[in-house]
Parts: sequence; C-alpha cells; structure tokens
Amino acid sequence: MGKSEILGYPLMKTFFKRLNIPVYRNDRIKAAKSFIQAKNAVKEGWSIVIFPEGGIPDCNLPEMVEFKSGAFKLSKHAQIPIVPITFLDHYHMFSDPDQVLGYAHPGISRIYMHDIISVEQQNELSESELSDLVFKILAEPLRERGLMKN
Repeated sequence: MGKSEILGYPLMKTFFKRLNIPVYRNDRIKAAKSFIQAKNAVKEGWSIVIFPEGGIPDCNLPEMVEFKSGAFKLSKHAQIPIVPITFLDHYHMFSDPDQVLGYAHPGISRIYMHDIISVEQQNELSESELSDLVFKILAEPLRERGLMKN
C-alpha cells in the first residue's frame, strides 16, 4: 500500500500500479475502497506492507511520527498477524520521488525483524493500544543505536 500521489510520478507509476494498492488520503470514499481492496488481497493470500506513519516526515529523521490507524484497523478486521520490521537505514537512503535531485542514494539496508504479533494478542488490545505497542517495538532498535531520542 502506498500514497496515491505516487501514481503521478511517470517511472514509479508503471511499477506501482501493478504491485501496490494506492491509498487516497484526501478522499474518504476512495480510502475506504483501498481498505476493502487490501482486505481482499489478504484473503487471496497476498502479504500487505504498510508504513503506518503515512508518509516521510519532513524533519527530525529518523524520528518516527505518530502512526495512522489504517494498518491496525486492517489487521484486526482481516484477522491477520503483524510482523513488525524496523528499517535502520532507509531514512538517509530514500527521498520523496518528487525530489529529483534529492538525497536518495544506494546502500545497504539493515532491518530488524521483530516477533510476530498474533491475532490472539491483537484481540486483547484496542486499535490504539496495538498502534502504541507496534510503535514501541519499532522504535526500540532505533533508540538502542542512538538514532532516535528516548
């Protein structure tokens, strides 16, 4: 899943259309359709990757910003586990696609895969509690490496 604005970037559009579900953040009806499309994709056996921040923050990288609720709503409604993954290096390797001369560059991307959050664990939590838990889990490796404030 990714922001629908990517459909406006000529090269990215080609790949994005075939492999992703666009999320229309400024249109509630289209956003709901994206949610249904994601739920159907999961039923068909597809994995869904969601960056719950809902975008790349403009400053204080790699500080994480408050998560949007869609990913947690989807996991609870579709009854699917969550595999939290912390990306340690993406904040300095990727820039917004509309920044043609942005700071993006190739490099090694280190990740930290956390324990799965089961459907049973999720059922014990509200969506906001689940969001807070995932935020805490994802932030820990960044804090341990001094990449994020406590």
